[in-house]
Amino acid sequence: MAISDTLSFREKAAYGCGDLSSNLMWGLTTSYLMFYYTDIYDIPPSSVAWILLVARLFDSVCDPAIGYVVDRAGGLLVPHLIRRLAIPFGLSAFICFLPLPLSPHARVLWAGASYILFGAIYSCINTPYGALATMISTAQQDRVELNTFRMMGCQIGQFAVALLTIPAIDWLGGGVSGAQRQKGVVLYVLALAIAGSLMWRIVSRFCVVRHAPPPVQRSASELIRALIGNRRWHLCNILVFFQFIGIGTLYGFVIYYVRVRLGGSETFAGELLTLATVMGFLGAAATPSCVKRAGIVGTAIYSLVLQVVAYGAIDFAGSDRTAFYVGFILLSLAQGIASPLYYVLLSRAIDDGEAESDVNTAGLAYAINTLVTKVSMGATGFILAFLLSGGHYAPNLAEQSPGLIPWVTTGFVWLPLATAVVQFLPLSLWSRLAPAQRL
Repeated sequence: MAISDTLSFREKAAYGCGDLSSNLMWGLTTSYLMFYYTDIYDIPPSSVAWILLVARLFDSVCDPAIGYVVDRAGGLLVPHLIRRLAIPFGLSAFICFLPLPLSPHARVLWAGASYILFGAIYSCINTPYGALATMISTAQQDRVELNTFRMMGCQIGQFAVALLTIPAIDWLGGGVSGAQRQKGVVLYVLALAIAGSLMWRIVSRFCVVRHAPPPVQRSASELIRALIGNRRWHLCNILVFFQFIGIGTLYGFVIYYVRVRLGGSETFAGELLTLATVMGFLGAAATPSCVKRAGIVGTAIYSLVLQVVAYGAIDFAGSDRTAFYVGFILLSLAQGIASPLYYVLLSRAIDDGEAESDVNTAGLAYAINTLVTKVSMGATGFILAFLLSGGHYAPNLAEQSPGLIPWVTTGFVWLPLATAVVQFLPLSLWSRLAPAQRL
């Protein structure tokens, strides 16, 4: 049967289900894993920092390995791999939030091992998924729309996590005590894991590989040399690394910023995360229109300007919630606009690299880029956890010491503000490296 080159709404929506699934679980780890470790599973912040960092070191093996497998096997492997890993993905995510009754040291080991397992399976399913967009279509506008649906799926997943997590844990657990919240976590994550596995099956069922790269008959060293020579790919990795620091601080540290700087509760933090995902969704939905007017690089630069202004507004607001809302909404909207752009640039960098070197590196290129995002998140979590430790954060204490305020402000405002500023340089270099086409 002939396959149409026209992408249907169903196929675009199915592609978005992949990031929806990822962010039901990966989004849960981004927003609530640190809180789960410190306030529900009673792991010290200093130990949490090392768990988040060590897990990323293990990913340094998993991501390139699965990327190399995809390149060697060819693009037709991708939907089959996604289908077969759908259930293991949900199961490993469930185990990651399973609070076994162990001794303090054993809890640290269990948390680290389960998080490493989840990260490994996430690598093996999400890396092929990232490369799938280049195999569905080679048209730039199609890729913009595919990655827009991807980011909209991401925002829907984040929305569900932000809206439901704290109320669902308390309701399913029957209260707010430590034991009740542990029970609530188990039931809640089980439901998310089942939904996430189903979403991955939708991706494998409805996304069509039209431009499958043939199996690569090159050695690993040849693939690596080809990637090293792809300067635009390096720029994409730099951009994604700093972009995910901003995402990690927004979603992973807002609960601490709310409690310490704004004097709010976990429920209020969940409401803010819900607001952030709504604004991020709207921003991602507006991205194709913005790209038509300003180009990909121009839209990315405008979004960074908005982010810098937003961080300044948040810091200026102090404990004033009304002023904080203004900066927070602007920041979430700007991050939503930027969210699909770097993936489109990555697709272009991979295509251009293959044209220049005659070596298909899509699987390995996406794998290492995925690794970069996770290293970024791991490093961010490590820094944020040590900021909590340095400020002497006390879990489950209603009123924290005022001395903790500079520490959480550094993590929530100044760290991501600096990374937003840094991104202007690689974006300006991108235009110089690709003068033949306006992006």
